Amino acid sequence: MNISFLKRFNKKPTPLYYLVLILRNEKAHAIVFEELEGRVEIIGQKEQYFSTIIDNVSFEEFLDVMDKAISGAESALPKDIQTQKTIFGVQESWTEQDQIKKDRLLKLKKAGEELGLVPIGFLVISQAVSHLLQKEEGVPLSAILVEINKKSINVTLFRAGKNIESKSSEIHDSVPFTVDTLLKHFDIPEILPPRIVIFNGKEDFSQEFISHSWSKSLPFLHLPQIINLPYGFDAKSVLFGATTQLGLELPEKDMPKEQNVQGEIPEYLRVPDEHAPETLEYDKNFNEVDFGFTKDADVALKKPNVISFTKREDVVPRVTIEKNQTKIKSQNIFQNIVVSAKNVLPKFSNFAFAFAKKINIENLMRFPSGKLNLNIIIPALLLFLTVVVVSYFLFLKVTITINVNPKISEQTKEIIFSTTEKTDMESATIKGQFISISEDGSVSIATTGKKDVGTFAKGTVTLFSRLTEDTTLDKGTVTTSSNGLKFTLNDSISIASTSADASGDPLTMNANVTAEQLGKESNLPSGTKFSIKSFDTSDLMAKNDDPFSGGTKSQITVVSENDITKVKENLIKQLEAKAKENLQKQLDQNKVLLPSFTSEEISKQSLSAKTGDKAEQLTLNGTVKYQGIFYDKNDLVVFSKYFLSKDVSSNQEIDYNNIKITVLDIKNVNDNETHAKINIKALLLPKIDKNQTAKNLKGKKFEFAKSYIGKFPQVASVEIQLSPNIPFLPNNLPSREKNIEVLIKINN
Repeated sequence: MNISFLKRFNKKPTPLYYLVLILRNEKAHAIVFEELEGRVEIIGQKEQYFSTIIDNVSFEEFLDVMDKAISGAESALPKDIQTQKTIFGVQESWTEQDQIKKDRLLKLKKAGEELGLVPIGFLVISQAVSHLLQKEEGVPLSAILVEINKKSINVTLFRAGKNIESKSSEIHDSVPFTVDTLLKHFDIPEILPPRIVIFNGKEDFSQEFISHSWSKSLPFLHLPQIINLPYGFDAKSVLFGATTQLGLELPEKDMPKEQNVQGEIPEYLRVPDEHAPETLEYDKNFNEVDFGFTKDADVALKKPNVISFTKREDVVPRVTIEKNQTKIKSQNIFQNIVVSAKNVLPKFSNFAFAFAKKINIENLMRFPSGKLNLNIIIPALLLFLTVVVVSYFLFLKVTITINVNPKISEQTKEIIFSTTEKTDMESATIKGQFISISEDGSVSIATTGKKDVGTFAKGTVTLFSRLTEDTTLDKGTVTTSSNGLKFTLNDSISIASTSADASGDPLTMNANVTAEQLGKESNLPSGTKFSIKSFDTSDLMAKNDDPFSGGTKSQITVVSENDITKVKENLIKQLEAKAKENLQKQLDQNKVLLPSFTSEEISKQSLSAKTGDKAEQLTLNGTVKYQGIFYDKNDLVVFSKYFLSKDVSSNQEIDYNNIKITVLDIKNVNDNETHAKINIKALLLPKIDKNQTAKNLKGKKFEFAKSYIGKFPQVASVEIQLSPNIPFLPNNLPSREKNIEVLIKINN
């Protein structure tokens, strides 16, 4: 007996050890796992933080942190065993066009040589998280992925599983505020997905995000749903991706647990249970040197070997339980039987129907006593099964629902509404027509005018004259008191010349005066001196011997010119809404009234008081005539389509059922023209030929159909509904294209 052969036959398999090294913005996370006969067991793991962000640390610190993390993870390994084969998890910012950037690659190469590592591939952390979420939810990720570190934040926008854009920043004020600010700098004209996924935060930030008031400029259709992934989900995602790509099986105990989701997954993210997630394919042809760390070679000339996530229709998910393997084999056998039956059925059904015609129905009921007539029962059962199977394949119907993410096209154009010109696209002119209406109304306002009322002070003054000529002071001549108050003469006064008086004393005479201003200030005391207009006080002056009296003053509210102007404006403004409503009622559904009138005037009016009248309130009853321009709605829609169609790519089409048109900045140029701007918003959908799609997919497997449609632009997910849905039959589309219905559903 060949004993050496038996020894080789009974030799125990040798385990292999791998290192997964995840380089985050502020820390390094090392995970060591053992592979034995295709199964994986985690041996140890260790986290080690950098003093600052990874891109700013020195190479010595970079190397030291990696060494400590790896040493901690390897501490549980058997003696004299070290891991060398290494899979890196790196940040999005470290890659460019699916390759690690040259400067980062050189840094990893040098560190790998110092630590004795043999790199075999790398995964982008955010993409690994996205793929694991896709596996759990059954649909490609459309969300805002927020990676929270101690001092910084990374924000990545995923749409239909694709990384659209990513930005990073230090934390300012609060985590939600920083995310809000970063999103404002994203170059995204589309609507943001209403879902924010937070990962790798020991602290639960869900409530902070829920209570945050998002900026109005962010294109959320509604408040985003907040999902907080368990701590360490990033490490589990990279580990899961790595083991899957290597074709290894990660035990259930080491699989990522259910997400810590607040609330259920939104309806638009769900898929039927029978929709299996995409299989992850591992490129088994790579080796360590292809990664770009070959010794004595220029790493810039090497292309990194990326552990990639790709779609394959012919890959069966890896199954490690023998029971499940038997089930899959049984399913494959059954599929082969059904396919063969489809080819034989036409001939067999013809035979069965011909045989049925020859059967005497009465003989079917005549069985020998105690015996079954198998010669009759078996053909009858075959006939029944034939009819059922043939009917199934003839009447089988499928509905394919394609969920698409719309893009928004927005344009602003200047146009002319003209009552004399026809609608013309080139000159941006839309035909308009005048329409007018009169509305009656009443409006009141509080008056704001002020007026002084009262009595004027009166008194008598003595005039002292040294005039050398005869002089007459007319009635109303102004005299001014020593304190500046003015009084007028009640009557004319004649003053004789003083040249006839040899004594040289001034002539005196009395005159009655009245104050020009209201108020008690004019009640002057006796002995007040006065000057007379145009005369020097040495020639003519006056003085009162007795005090003045009778001066009073008070202030009242009266109607002012501004009050009258305001009450007219208020009446016009108050009746505008009523006029627009009544004018629109006069128009049919296809006619639209411009929101601004070309003219507004009061044709009849009645005021409760006039300017200067004492009144606390002013009321205006009047009739206002409004004139506006209306246009044909179809003209504006055609106009909008004309401009939108210029910017639509060949693989897109406009959803004409979702066009929003707003007329802005209306200016009346003259009696015949009104200039304005129109803002046009429309949804752009992928151009999908439903009939051609059904023709191309007839008879294909569900997995192939989903992969085929998933390559169309803007497609978020695909749902396939079979009718009738009979268990255990293969998931194939009907062979008749008319039995395939394709629907397009727009995601909100």
